[in-house]
Amino acid sequence: MSISEHVWLLVAIFGLTAMTFITRSFFLLTPAHFEFSPMIQRALRYAPMAAIVAVIAPDVLMQGGAVDLSLHNKALFASALAGAAFMWRQSLLLMIGVGMLVYTLLRLGLGW
Repeated sequence: MSISEHVWLLVAIFGLTAMTFITRSFFLLTPAHFEFSPMIQRALRYAPMAAIVAVIAPDVLMQGGAVDLSLHNKALFASALAGAAFMWRQSLLLMIGVGMLVYTLLRLGLGW
């Protein structure tokens, strides 16, 4: 590695260290009576759901490295049926059970 590559590597390490320190210490450095605006508080209610969707959506929507929205996408089909079960009974346990059962049956039983 050349000197310029070492310099960029050190800049990246120090930059990532600074960003990690700033983001992790944000709540410790704010005043004791700090409050977010009502609009930001409302928006933060959706953060957990957005994180879950960001983790799950690529596995459900992508098959073989490309987006697959066809009926042959067993994960998408099982997710749709699990969502329908949740809308029907409002039960997370039922939704998980239906999704896993349908996915397993499609994968093992029908050879999808």
